[in-house]
Parts: sequence; C-alpha cells; structure tokens
Amino acid sequence: MALTFESGLDGLMQLIGLKGEEAFYANGADPLHAAFRAKAAVHAGPMGMPMIWALARAKLKSLSTQTPHGDALAYIHVPFCKTRCLYCMFYQNPYKDDLADRYTDLLVREMQLWADRPVQRDARIRALYLGGGTPSALSAGNLSRILKAARQYLPLAADCEITLEGRVHDMTAERLDAAAAGGVNRVSLGVQTFNDEIRHAMQRIDGRDEIFKRLELLSTYRGIASVIDLIYGFPMQTESVWENDVKTAAALALDGIDCYQLNLFQKSPLAKRIEAGKLPPAATLAQAADRFAASDAILRSDPRWQRISNTHWRRTPKERNIYNSMAKSACDCLAFGCGAGGKLFGHAFMQERNLDAWERQVMRGEKPVFVLMKPSAHWHLLRTVACAVENGSFNLKEIGSRFGQDLESAGGSLLKQWVKAGLLSKTDDTYEPTVAGMFWHVTMAQFLVNMLSKRL
Repeated sequence: MALTFESGLDGLMQLIGLKGEEAFYANGADPLHAAFRAKAAVHAGPMGMPMIWALARAKLKSLSTQTPHGDALAYIHVPFCKTRCLYCMFYQNPYKDDLADRYTDLLVREMQLWADRPVQRDARIRALYLGGGTPSALSAGNLSRILKAARQYLPLAADCEITLEGRVHDMTAERLDAAAAGGVNRVSLGVQTFNDEIRHAMQRIDGRDEIFKRLELLSTYRGIASVIDLIYGFPMQTESVWENDVKTAAALALDGIDCYQLNLFQKSPLAKRIEAGKLPPAATLAQAADRFAASDAILRSDPRWQRISNTHWRRTPKERNIYNSMAKSACDCLAFGCGAGGKLFGHAFMQERNLDAWERQVMRGEKPVFVLMKPSAHWHLLRTVACAVENGSFNLKEIGSRFGQDLESAGGSLLKQWVKAGLLSKTDDTYEPTVAGMFWHVTMAQFLVNMLSKRL
C-alpha cells in the first residue's frame, strides 16, 4: 500500500495517544530524516468549533458589521481547470467558456454584497491573491472584469501585492497584458518540475522548452514579479533530477522560488496509480528530506538568492511574498468565490464548494459560506506562534509578552529538547531552525501549538 499523508498521520496520532506529549519529542539520532514518524499537518494551527450552513452564515453576517483592525488579505477563488494534475487535490470543475463567463458575473456580484459593510469597506488589504483551481485559465476579458471589480469593491492598499496564480501554459501575451493592466504585480506559476518524463506522468501540459519560452515572455513584464513553485518527492524524481530542477530555476530570470514537499493524499489520482502499480512509489520521508537539504545547499550557496522563509527564496526585491507570509498569521482574510477560504476575527470559514450551491446563495444575496470554525481559547496567540515557526526564526518570549503569557514556561521544555535533537539553535531568546528544522517546520509548529493549547 502506498504511504500516504493520511496513513502517516494516523500512525502519528496513535503514537501521541500512547505517549502523550513525549510523542512531540524529536529523534536526535537522525533529525533530518527521522525527527518524527510522519508529518503532523498540511497547514499548522489551532483548531476551532465547527458551525455549518445557516448557523455559519448567521455568524459570519454578524462579524461583517464589526470594524477590522490592522492589515488584511483578500482571496479570490477560481474553481476551474482545463486538466487535472495527478497529485492535486484542489481540482473542482472542468473549464468551459460559458461556465467561466457566468462565474465571473457572479463573482463580481459576490464582491458587491458586502461592499458597504465595515468588515470589507474599512479593511486595509495588503495583498490580494487569485488562486484556484487555475485562475490563469480564464480569458483575458474575464480576468480584466474580476480585477476591475476588485479595485472597485475592495479597499486595496496603494502598494497592494496582487498575485495571479496559474500554469505556464496560460502565459500568453493577451492574458499577461490584461493582468498587468488590471494591477497584477506578481505571477506565481506551478512549474513543479522541468523534467519532461515526470511532467508527462503527472499530466502536465507543456514540456521543458515551452516553459522557458513562457517564462521569458513573463520576464518582459517589468512590473510583475515572476515566482515559480517546485515540488520534491515525485515518483521517478531522483536526486540528480531534483538538483537539476533547482539549479535550472536558480539560473533563470525569476524573482522567487518556492520548494514544496509533495503530499501524497489517499484519494488523489496519483496515490491510486501508485497503488495499482502504474507508477513507481513517491519519495519516502527520508528521501524527501534529502531533496529539501539539496535545494537548501544549492540556493544557499548562490549569492543571488536570499531565503525569506523556510521554503521560499527571492532573487530581487520585487518578490515581497506578502500574501503567503501573512496568510499563516491571525490577520483577517476576505474570501470570494466557490470553494474560497478566509478568516474574520479568528473565525476561519470555507465557502460552498459545489458550484450550483454557491450560485444559489449569491443570487439570494447571501454570503455563500458552508462551514465556519469558531476560535478556541488563545486562538490569536496560537496562530501567531504557528506563523512564526512556519516562517523561520522565532522568539517565543516576545510573542508571549504581546499576549500577556509566559510561553517559555509553557513550551520551553519542548523547544529545549528540539535544540538538543538538532532541529533548532538558540541565541539569546531567538530560536533558529537548522536544515532539519526547516524541513520539519510544519510538524514542529503543530506540535508546539498542541502543547501550548494544553498548558496555557
């Protein structure tokens, strides 16, 4: 049976049930490859109490009348893809022109719903992210309409980072012209790998040569930061293949590179093909750790590249990475579109994922929320801790002082063990992750949140 994220997590939860907090301790004998039995989360953070449908909508409606404080984010979801990549769990609907036209009409309508409510009207949006799905699959005309509506109905900061997520295949001059005219100043592309054999196996559209052509075109738009994602852990991705991917990316005229670990989900088409013997296995955790360490060594040794988080690097100041950095924090995030996720005053929510259900709610003039998580005790503090650990170095004492809590007493014993095990180093009150710590940062963030939740 293929080792999936879910099976690894099940084993980890059983260990926690047997050992309690001791299960949060790291294996110091081999911290890079085997600090923990498995990955503890996809995204770390505190949990909450779920509310669904009418209760969720009523709660979110009451929150919409409150005045926001501090910087905020906005997220627009486009739930269409022209093809489905085997490893992806974000696929919702096949792209069709008529559906996309109708969706754009309704998306603009949804942005209008709360335009005069304090939570939207009085926010200061530092970053807007168009995600999916595949937002770049939209026509140039629909992209223009969405961006125009965002500028009209959302209080975007003067220096707002506006990201268009997409695939290389869609990077045509017509779409890029529309994006640039609409204020997009960052394009994030899921390249994942330059290896044609792996790309074909994962059902990616373009080959290596076409990627270079599209990235070269993107680089001519001087006002747009060009950022690519690379994924390590694919089947057939040997150490040399991965190192070639990183070195290739590092040599291009890019502004940012993000190196992600493949999460093999049980219900993904990729897991099913591996299980059926149609593809070789994905990387083990130990192999994935070696890939991460290799990318760190390559980019760390290149003076053109600067690390800005555990997984993200930039070559120029054009790459600000505002949305990705703030999204992990406790800040508000307005959300629009079918399947979009956001949070308001600590309440995380998800909108209807079914296209018809989402449309019915919008047509009734209601925010189409499906489920909302009411924050647990110390949610803002715990979210701040998780964000700090996920982004790199952190000062637990300073975070605690902001919230009037002695976090060093509550979590210091765990951090001391992680220092001894080789995941962290400590200078004064600041903890700095080692290469092993950066690889395991999501699990560390989740375990620290779990311990603090029990002890505060």
